[in-house]
Amino acid sequence: MTENVVIDILTDKRVLLLILLTLGAVGWIFINGGPFNGGLKFGIDFSGGVRIPILLEQAVDPVTMQEMVDNIKTRASAFGLSEVKVTPVGDSQIFVEVSKANPQLVTDIERILSKQGVYQGIVDGKVAVSGDSLYPDTVRRDNPAYYGGVDWVVAFSLTSDGQKHFSEVVRGKGNFPLYMYLDRPTNAIVVISKEDLLAQSTIGTGINQQNITEEQAIKLVISALNLEGHSVPIYLEEGISEQIESDTLKPFDENTAVIISKNSSEKIKGQLTSLGFKLKEKSSADMQPVYAVSGTNLGFVVNRWDALGLKSAPILSPSIANGAPSQSYVITGAARGKGNEKIADADLSAREIMSVLKGGALPVQISLGSVQEVPAKLGQEVLNLSLLGLVFSVICIAVMLSLRYREPSVVLPIVLTSISEIILLLAIIGSFSIDLAAMAGIIATVGISVDAQIVITDELLKKREDDDIQHKLDGAFHIIVTNATVAIVAMLPLLLFSGLVEIIGFATTTVIGYILGVSISRPAYATVAKKLFVSKKAHEKVAVVQ
Repeated sequence: MTENVVIDILTDKRVLLLILLTLGAVGWIFINGGPFNGGLKFGIDFSGGVRIPILLEQAVDPVTMQEMVDNIKTRASAFGLSEVKVTPVGDSQIFVEVSKANPQLVTDIERILSKQGVYQGIVDGKVAVSGDSLYPDTVRRDNPAYYGGVDWVVAFSLTSDGQKHFSEVVRGKGNFPLYMYLDRPTNAIVVISKEDLLAQSTIGTGINQQNITEEQAIKLVISALNLEGHSVPIYLEEGISEQIESDTLKPFDENTAVIISKNSSEKIKGQLTSLGFKLKEKSSADMQPVYAVSGTNLGFVVNRWDALGLKSAPILSPSIANGAPSQSYVITGAARGKGNEKIADADLSAREIMSVLKGGALPVQISLGSVQEVPAKLGQEVLNLSLLGLVFSVICIAVMLSLRYREPSVVLPIVLTSISEIILLLAIIGSFSIDLAAMAGIIATVGISVDAQIVITDELLKKREDDDIQHKLDGAFHIIVTNATVAIVAMLPLLLFSGLVEIIGFATTTVIGYILGVSISRPAYATVAKKLFVSKKAHEKVAVVQ
């Protein structure tokens, strides 16, 4: 291979792109601390993680336990968490283990696991729509720009019975709010301070500013908590002591909870617990109802109330309330903060709703135990062996190619291209979490890469009447693209519909490997091979062992 051919290869835009991406991936890994110090994030199997115990309210049978495990796996998969280990322990506990590489991951998984997952849409004190009347596979995000004044949208379709029930409940309820609840409390009361009740009572600015009075606020929250047979009474913290002393405030039963701010006085909390209430303490921000202007008779509506699970309260259009069934519905909501903080909150809220709706409601109520750190199941030694396996696979491939083609100028480009793919995959997957399944996918991708490059090489070596190199390359790429398309289509159901978090890492890595190969590494190698075989000298030296 002459010096001119080498320069011609290295300056080709396809080859140059692969080289630059590979160098960029290496640089990114080392800028972030190197492969073992943060540049690559390794999962539970290799680096350990944290365990979140889920405590069931009551013991369950094996069938119910498996249902809960599958539900939690589906939630994790829908939320975008690929590496989550879900293990039943006895008949009343489940361990959920996640990687500790990303602290935010632990917060996210705690957030989605803390929900039992009971979704209700309530209109005028009646449940119009619930989680068991929707198709989980239809749950999806929608563009909030189409709905106006909202920050996130989750759409879904109802079953035929669900559509019929919804149309019956909302008939004649045009301009009524549809209170969208996730895990609305039932056996509970609310104790709220005037400060929290009115914290969000100013709506708009300037000449458009409107203020909600205490009397209006009380009416609004009572309306929001109205549900036939399961209304949640609300009390002002400032007058709760008098209620207690007059013996007019008592729990409904031994499991009645009181939803109260963490900032409330210890005296009041003590008085309530002495009566038999179970405290459910919420942050001050969660206790504050968020109000919005509406066309209702009160002129306002409680649009969000995190402590009670109220996600949004869209106003029913008269056209929807005419009694005609509809298949598609949406949950909309507002986000907190400004700028990037608001975007992040909207994304998190939408993903949470999607995750819970896809997974469905858990059969029994749950609570979360204290987070515990767990050691790596496989550890550094197995990680080293896995990386050694990658190196060994490359060496074996080099030996096999040397025996097949007996020409370094053919073998070296194939090996270097495969190494580049490995580096790119490690950088991409390592940005999230490399678990054992992902590592298996990376090793499998090495074989996929070499197989495609052998197809290109063999097509170029075939002696046919039509000796046009570009025509041969087109034939090779037809085979490669067909194989990649079939493989990706076969893997997509595992990613989108299986809910099997144990294999998502493998499927994701394999799909990314195919996409990288078809779009970047295969064209780069094809360019190298084409320029080599155009050279008459290289063409004469290459021999194929038949």
